[in-house]
Amino acid sequence: MATIYRSGISRGLVTVIALVLLPVYALMIYLSVWIGLALLVILTALIVDTLVNTRYTIDHKTLRVQSGLFDKRQFDIDRITEIARTTSLESAPAASLNRIRLRLDKRQTLILSPRQQQAFIDHLLRINPRIIVKPPLSTSVKQV
Repeated sequence: MATIYRSGISRGLVTVIALVLLPVYALMIYLSVWIGLALLVILTALIVDTLVNTRYTIDHKTLRVQSGLFDKRQFDIDRITEIARTTSLESAPAASLNRIRLRLDKRQTLILSPRQQQAFIDHLLRINPRIIVKPPLSTSVKQV
């Protein structure tokens, strides 16, 4: 049976996106650039879809990661070797800045931000008890 963990959403991240997009919207309307405005609406819809629909599904020994319409990947949970908290700002299928980094064999890493982090980690550990969990970093990122 598959279990879905939704990504948390950082208020700070939403604020930054809004602070960038709102002036561009105002400029497009002021200059009457309707094609640009239409493209901006489409871009905003894709951003909102990514924020709202980022999720991680654990199904047997597979972790499926979906972020938006186009980013869909899957990983074998037995390949995960380590989990650690991270404050990295690098691009990732994570809508929150309260993140964890999964290290997989062959030097591959995956950054995620499940809303229920401890339940997500515990679920992975039940499937692969060989995963090493590094001590948590302290963060104070608020999630929606």
